[in-house]
Amino acid sequence: MVDVLTRHLLHNSMQTRMSVLKWIYHLHIKIPNKIFHHVEELFPVLLKTLSDPSDEVVLLDLEVLAEIASSPAGQGEISNEMTDITMLSATPVPGMNLYFIKFMVNLMKLFSTDKQLLEDRGSFIIRQLCLLLNSEDIYRALSEILTHEEELKFASSMVQTLNSILITSTELFDLRNQLKDLKTEDSCALFSCLYKSWCHNPVATVSLCFLTQNYKHACDLLHLFGDLEVTVDFLTEIDKLVQLIESPIFTYLRLQLLDVEHNQYLVKSLYGLLMLLPQSSSFSTLRHRLDCVPNYQLLPKDDRPTSSPEDRPHLKTINFEELLEHFKKVQLEHTKAKRPRARNMEEVQAVRKLDF
Repeated sequence: MVDVLTRHLLHNSMQTRMSVLKWIYHLHIKIPNKIFHHVEELFPVLLKTLSDPSDEVVLLDLEVLAEIASSPAGQGEISNEMTDITMLSATPVPGMNLYFIKFMVNLMKLFSTDKQLLEDRGSFIIRQLCLLLNSEDIYRALSEILTHEEELKFASSMVQTLNSILITSTELFDLRNQLKDLKTEDSCALFSCLYKSWCHNPVATVSLCFLTQNYKHACDLLHLFGDLEVTVDFLTEIDKLVQLIESPIFTYLRLQLLDVEHNQYLVKSLYGLLMLLPQSSSFSTLRHRLDCVPNYQLLPKDDRPTSSPEDRPHLKTINFEELLEHFKKVQLEHTKAKRPRARNMEEVQAVRKLDF
């Protein structure tokens, strides 16, 4: 029966593919222990189906994969083909089986080999998974995988996608709040985990610091931006970050500008972004916002107690100096990786001139 389902999962008819996925899902719900003996046969075909042209098929496929990843029947069922999974320092995720990590690893491989899929469907796939599974588990697992990613250009692109989803999507509202407050040791550990992979993309790293209200560290990062290569893509990302700062997501950040005395690093970091931008619409937008920042020396004294991000007790568990050194190390690797590409481009241009 499994052989028949596997074959028909590649059928030309969309309705047939959807029916097969519904059957597989139904079997996983009704007889999980029996169907898990055949997961190794189904798993590669299900992963391939994520590239299906139909959104409905992909949605059903994600439901099946999510059920496989979270089914108790999958505990201990995975084969010795674990080399890609054991490279992760993460322990098995509570409520998930080892297929969860295998799914995350293979999803990253799929995005890495099929850049068009990442561009067209990457956001859709990750957002749906965050609805079907625990969003924190997904982001933690993907972050740890990206920490070991050798293709640095892909890692930067993937972090940009994950960061955009994290900051803008309604599916991750709770995760955003958890990171914004950093009230627990777990949330601080999650920030450190995300940060290490976010270092592949400098602008995304700064936006993560804005999200988590770590404004002093954002300033430290922006000071390092002068040593980075400023490209059109780099400036475009800063432009998008300025637009995000003006969005409802960062309302709390803009309101903190009223309390200049306790948020001087926030003001300084926004001025840092302003100095990086060429004079454009985003430059004008950010400058007008900063023009609205009151002079706290002229403000009336407020007797009400004020709170600042530094009041968060668990923040001391984060070693910001170590994170900053990690950022420098990752960016140095990116700089070294770009040199051979630049040299190859020069050689190609030289050959073209000779041919001419």
